Amino acid sequence: MRQLETYDKPFAQESKKEHVVFWHVSLGIIIAICLAGPTAFADGGPLSLGVRAVDYVPTDGSSAWQGGIQARLRLPLFFAVEASADHRRDAFGATTAKDYPVQVSALLYVLPKIVWVQPFVLAGGGWYHTDVDGPANFSGHQNRFGPHVGAGLEFNVTSNFFIDGTYRFVWLNDLHSVDSQGNPVSYRDRGHMITVGLNYKL
Repeated sequence: MRQLETYDKPFAQESKKEHVVFWHVSLGIIIAICLAGPTAFADGGPLSLGVRAVDYVPTDGSSAWQGGIQARLRLPLFFAVEASADHRRDAFGATTAKDYPVQVSALLYVLPKIVWVQPFVLAGGGWYHTDVDGPANFSGHQNRFGPHVGAGLEFNVTSNFFIDGTYRFVWLNDLHSVDSQGNPVSYRDRGHMITVGLNYKL
């Protein structure tokens, strides 16, 4: 138990600092958009940019809410594409992993807009650059690709602003580290991903 506490406390403190930085940056972006006013942009167009909160729950680990950015382009009929970049920090016992996922998703709006809510399904893939730090001075890097599927909702707030929420299940290869004795161990990193974003239509 002592060993877990030794690693968990710095993880929590560093994660808290990362949250503070992300929300300050996000708030700055939102304020800048609001100050730009209606003269800076036309009415909501097909392209939107946004910031989002991300919660990823790996099978063998634990995490906390992190942050990212996303861009979404509406296409003709019921389609859209989305690109996103996030930051993840997960704990697997005495091992910590920092991920910088870049995801691309195709969206299909399954129903027409219902008042101000529109549901969709999605599928795509992501590239994950992972830095792993473990006991016994272990340090490693992994580059992985993982597909995902999910669904979500868009909530229109104004003609330009909308909030979206998504769920994804992500398939990823295992993370490789060592135990306190230096023996190789693997952790299952596939899991559930939830995002909540605030977006502005350009």
